[in-house]
Amino acid sequence: MENIVVFYNRGSNEQYLIEWEKELKKTYKNIKLVSIDHKKAVDAKVALLWKPPIEKIKKLKKISSIISLGQGVDHIINYPDFPQHIDVYRIVDSYMAKSMSHWVILSILNYIRDFEGYRNQQKEKIYKAREIIDFQSLSIGIYGIGEIGTVVAEDLCRLGFKVNGWSRTKKINKFFKSYDGVHGFLYLNKNSDIHISLLPLTSSTEGIFNKIFFSNVKNDSCFINAGRGDQVIEEDLLWACRKNKIKIAILDVYKHEPLPIDHPFWENSKIIVWPHVSAETNHKTAAKQVANAIKLIHQNQIPKNKINLKLGY
Repeated sequence: MENIVVFYNRGSNEQYLIEWEKELKKTYKNIKLVSIDHKKAVDAKVALLWKPPIEKIKKLKKISSIISLGQGVDHIINYPDFPQHIDVYRIVDSYMAKSMSHWVILSILNYIRDFEGYRNQQKEKIYKAREIIDFQSLSIGIYGIGEIGTVVAEDLCRLGFKVNGWSRTKKINKFFKSYDGVHGFLYLNKNSDIHISLLPLTSSTEGIFNKIFFSNVKNDSCFINAGRGDQVIEEDLLWACRKNKIKIAILDVYKHEPLPIDHPFWENSKIIVWPHVSAETNHKTAAKQVANAIKLIHQNQIPKNKINLKLGY
């Protein structure tokens, strides 16, 4: 007997559903993926979703569990009337963590070695060394040292960078120093040269990077955001760029996605725009854990990576 699972990934086509089902069946043959509007969706106990229309999910009365098609869950649970009886799970994939680490390292190395400067010199056929930033002089602050943030922090430490991490609660790591709470956040805020946000979006992190934060950073700081766009007050970031508090901002997430064509970020020379691609879900590496989670749910067991709805992660 096939177990029906609702599948929805905003912006994808039918082929993406087929590819996911093919990978899932390698681990759990009894899975049958259907679209959210399919007539058999009403029989589904589990939904595999990315940025779904929650109103449609609420109409599927048998849904008891949702698995996010990514490591973030804010796109599911941050609806005011999200059904609290539904369990939510997230993907924790080492491939995605390493992909994020690669993107962060790329961003930092491009910044300190002035990649754009050399590209511009090439256009003018200028063969000349440019000033670099001594990596040993930098202090990197990572906000959010969970599954992904820890991998990023450790990889940067292995490259010789000085890294400090911040989280809501105290964490211990042999590679980098960890800070927590309000005082810890303020310490990183005032003492870091490069600020990296990998935080989940919750009620306490929404708007956390605001004028107060940017006022406290060192002049000519670097700000990197691969967490969520709603964590940044965009007008305040633009202010920080004008005031030379931020020398360069490298962004992969925004309050409104896709980034509107008339948004001031596009034309700002201090802002580098990426289209939310720093750590995309890879169905070939994530499918095994998703299939196992679906199997456990159908066996009335609780899989790993369940979300605390009150905390938001």
